Amino acid sequence: MSYWPRYAPGRLWWPERLAARLIAATTSGQPADAAAEVRSGPPADLGPQAAAKPGPSRWGIAWPIGTAVAFTLAGLLFGPLRIPLFWDESVYASQISQHMPMVWGAERARGMPLLVAPVTLLTDSVVALRVYLVLAAGIGLFLAMLAWRGRRPDWVVALAGVIFGGLWIAQWQAPLLLPSYWTAIGGMAGVGLFLRAMQRDRPSPPGLILLATAAAFTAVMRPPDAIAIFVPLIVIAIAARPWRQAVPLVASVAGAIVIGLAVGIGEWIAESYLYFGGPVMRLHAAAAASGGRKLNLLNNLRIMSGGRVSSAPGFPGMSGWSHPPLLVWWAAFGVLALIGVYAAHRYFYADHRYHGWLFAATPVICALCLYALYSLPVRDNTRYLQPIWALLAVSAADAIYWLVTAPRGRLRLAAIAAVAVFLVAELGTQHAVLASENAQRVADAQGQTDAVHAMRQLGVRPPCVITSTPVAVSFTMPAAYYLGCSYAWNLRRLERADGRQVVVLMHAGESPPPFAQQWPVHRLPKTAGNGNVVAYVQPGP
Repeated sequence: MSYWPRYAPGRLWWPERLAARLIAATTSGQPADAAAEVRSGPPADLGPQAAAKPGPSRWGIAWPIGTAVAFTLAGLLFGPLRIPLFWDESVYASQISQHMPMVWGAERARGMPLLVAPVTLLTDSVVALRVYLVLAAGIGLFLAMLAWRGRRPDWVVALAGVIFGGLWIAQWQAPLLLPSYWTAIGGMAGVGLFLRAMQRDRPSPPGLILLATAAAFTAVMRPPDAIAIFVPLIVIAIAARPWRQAVPLVASVAGAIVIGLAVGIGEWIAESYLYFGGPVMRLHAAAAASGGRKLNLLNNLRIMSGGRVSSAPGFPGMSGWSHPPLLVWWAAFGVLALIGVYAAHRYFYADHRYHGWLFAATPVICALCLYALYSLPVRDNTRYLQPIWALLAVSAADAIYWLVTAPRGRLRLAAIAAVAVFLVAELGTQHAVLASENAQRVADAQGQTDAVHAMRQLGVRPPCVITSTPVAVSFTMPAAYYLGCSYAWNLRRLERADGRQVVVLMHAGESPPPFAQQWPVHRLPKTAGNGNVVAYVQPGP
């Protein structure tokens, strides 16, 4: 039986003929029958929700493979792979390497250093690191799509990957040493594996192991994201399947998620007791690093198409809207995701009478939980929203599936045209934002490189300490990384340097710490986004 929606007989327009060919490529075992069903319509005794579960086809895997390859090539072609490491990247890259580790903050998790350890242990080449990350990002996107195969046509799964991978922020983050892209991959895979497990009559050990692995991977990358994604899944598992009918299944799925979260968050908890005074103190420190906690539901809307919102005093913030015309596309994306709940219930979960709606809405529910989490203001939180877009991309793809197959005749033509406009608008406008962000990143990198070269010319050599004021110069920690120095935030007592040479970076016009007021002051090359920066360099013995 085909999983393609069934239609009344009639003359086929060319999009319908193309759809029949797509069916032949993605229907398991009976392409001719699937195409015939489009022409002939449904049997008389079948209702509108009689679509059967799709099975993976022999060649259907080419769809997600093609999407992952295209995403990887885009990252290699459009991502500036030679730019040096920035602030957060230098922290992660220094942890498992031959380099002096940069200061570790309460807001960070150990997933990224573990992910890039195969490169950072062997070389300090930034090109090798970024190429490795892009290739890994493409593989990760493929594995996340793979988790959704079986309940949806392969081209719909690939379309979800295109919608997420086509976003500027996903392509921008692929070569960067930052965790949010990877929590998006873990969350997308985890929700898909959860839905596969919940639609079985009995637990599947391989499926449960994969689900626990996805939860652990997401948790080790960023614990708050994992909690916002996987804890709602436990609630959905309990609500969707009555305990008297499915105790082993629900208990097994919930247990797999709990075990995965425990493995992923366990290291974070142990580290909290060792270095931060316990989990509660660490959470407070992480909140302070991001500017505190105050609910603001508009922040994410303002920065979703690029931009910055800061809730920390002294850091640059934004009161307006970034790229306002793009909000039309983002609104269409949101509407499609909501329509996708109906489409998923009708075509993919219609056989689950009492919990089909809950399963259909699962990606959107998890995305809303993440949105609530990141409506607590943080600095520059554009990248933190990626798990939301990855989950909504699945629902948006479901909506597109319904829009291009359910209508008939000219109405279907209009739906196909609207979908084409949506996808072309995404790939065009998102690439324009990506080009703009890459240009800014290259300018920042050039300023950072010039500043490091200037300090090296001033005789800054290890052993040394680089510090800055509470409103830090953005390249302070990367400069310490590339100069072989250690970093100290807001150093106030010279004794803490333990006899190492100290360099204080300040924005021009600010007063240095008392111990540096008599030191030689040097103006560094003007850097993009930082204006004039001066360096107070401790004289040699």
